[in-house]
Amino acid sequence: MKIDGLRADLLDAALDRVGSATTPVGTRATPGPASVAADRLELSDDAQLLQTALRAAERVPDIRPDVVERVRAALDRGEIGNDPGRIADALIAHLTTTE
Repeated sequence: MKIDGLRADLLDAALDRVGSATTPVGTRATPGPASVAADRLELSDDAQLLQTALRAAERVPDIRPDVVERVRAALDRGEIGNDPGRIADALIAHLTTTE
């Protein structure tokens, strides 16, 4: 069996179904016993937060034109790009101090 990793289409379909009305398992076309309860799904606060974060991440563009323009302008002014060691140091400092 081959596993293709995280399939976004399945995740999206599952997230879209969360909270929607479902038909209880075992429901019959003819009336059954009155004691049959409907299935319920309750998401934890963490799962709801994850769902919100995933939807927010989908709305963020892959390329931020404002940042690209700022970097392009800094390159044109000669403020960055001249010293690879300095760029590496700045990147490391930024990555280790940003939360």
